[in-house]
Amino acid sequence: MQKRHLINPVEDTEISPKQRRNSRPLDVHRWSNHSEVNKFVEQLWDVYLDEEFPNKNEGVGKRPKASAYKQFKVLLLDFYVAWYEDPELMIGIPQSPGAYKANSRYNKLFISKKVIEISKSLVRLGLLNRRKGSEQSKQTSRFWPTDKLIEHFKDAKFSYLDIGVYEHREVIILNKGKDGEDELDDKKEIQYEDEDFPGIPEMRREVEAYNELLHQSFIDIATLDQPWVVRDFYDTGLRAWRQQKVRIGHPNKFVRRIFYRGDWNLGGRFHGGFWQLIGEEYRKDILINDEATIEQDFSGLHVNFCYALKELPPLEEDPYFLELLLHPDQKVQRAWTKVLSLMALNASSAKQAYKAFRHKMMEKAKSKRAKGLNDVPEHQASQLRDNQLENLLEAFKEKHYLIEDMICTDQGVKLMNIDGKITSRVINHFTKKRKPILTVHDSYITPQDQTGELRTAMTEAVKAELNGYVIKIDQDGIGMDQIRAFQSMERWNPHWNDYFKSLKRPKRTEGYRYRYEQYQKWLEQQD
Repeated sequence: MQKRHLINPVEDTEISPKQRRNSRPLDVHRWSNHSEVNKFVEQLWDVYLDEEFPNKNEGVGKRPKASAYKQFKVLLLDFYVAWYEDPELMIGIPQSPGAYKANSRYNKLFISKKVIEISKSLVRLGLLNRRKGSEQSKQTSRFWPTDKLIEHFKDAKFSYLDIGVYEHREVIILNKGKDGEDELDDKKEIQYEDEDFPGIPEMRREVEAYNELLHQSFIDIATLDQPWVVRDFYDTGLRAWRQQKVRIGHPNKFVRRIFYRGDWNLGGRFHGGFWQLIGEEYRKDILINDEATIEQDFSGLHVNFCYALKELPPLEEDPYFLELLLHPDQKVQRAWTKVLSLMALNASSAKQAYKAFRHKMMEKAKSKRAKGLNDVPEHQASQLRDNQLENLLEAFKEKHYLIEDMICTDQGVKLMNIDGKITSRVINHFTKKRKPILTVHDSYITPQDQTGELRTAMTEAVKAELNGYVIKIDQDGIGMDQIRAFQSMERWNPHWNDYFKSLKRPKRTEGYRYRYEQYQKWLEQQD
């Protein structure tokens, strides 16, 4: 490529509110050491930026800050991934110098305010489009590749699978947030030292090992032709419901462990991975290394935690089964009771619980509606009045009078700390055996030939954290290993064929097959 000096000012491009919302923040940990990736970055630097930034490899300032070249590399690779994920996706890059904390443990590549200057240069050079934001409107400037840069992307000699995240990115997060709902908001991240709390280095090693295993595993949804799921969520900034494309697969598998409210004893759940952002109707079709999976979870986990903390016996019956009060269908009312009770354990007041319940049910209704499913029960639930929900909550409290003092008293973050520890034990069990497992807080997804092993690991983890306590486990379907175990105990059973027929066999779309083939080729090149 010849050097091009195309420093022509580009006017800000007009975009619609919908286009602006289809964006994500710049990932300051986007990285790769692949030889072809490095060659690609080097070539574009030499053509466009070499003369504008002559001190290519020098750090900026006295504090640890990445060189202009290194920051350009992060920018370029993140735009490549964004373009590959969704050609219409934009990246928000703050233009205020105060937005960049190069010496933060949450910025391990030391990206600094220099990235502002580089992004502006790429706009002048015709490689990026831009729509300015403003501090007054609290809108970050949006950037996206021009046709010129896209042509370079198309000519690249590497796979998107060759681009990942920086290996030393911080995975143990201390957050000001209530329960990890704002996990991507770096304004809520708190600086800390490893000496501040026992076991931080060990926790970090465990999560890093887990992420390395996920990186080397193919995790995808067999029934999806296009590699994304559209989900509805409530944007607190806009105070409105909006849609988000959740990218499925390789770029969206990174997991962090987040502690809440600036307290190492609150939270500690595992966040990240596309499987946490999609509904169970999609999770059931997840394949791990092209193997069908089964999801298992604890029955009434946080309710049982309350009993365990009071040294009461484990629950023998369904904690959410109540006499019919709000709906003639017991199954529907049970689902409402489960959601309401969880909200009540997390809330500091009944009114707060009712509001959270309606919000959750509206979210479920919108999700089902988008998929063409019947959303009537969820929609009905979202319209329930406080007095109706009060009747249901009072019935739940009467059933569980022994733990009534823990309801609507903000116990959730404390209970999450327990399930975070349990999940850590389960993850470590499988990571040490190089068997990938996916977690959605208190539920776990494994290939269907590891379901028995998962049940054992879950049970042992609870016993270890709760002094021998045992909690019932719910399972979606039957696993291959469980059928084989049953066979070893009985010579013949007339239901064997029914068991085998019930095994999950999700249909693999052409898009899924293509993604799996690409992954296999990439994996072969790693050897």
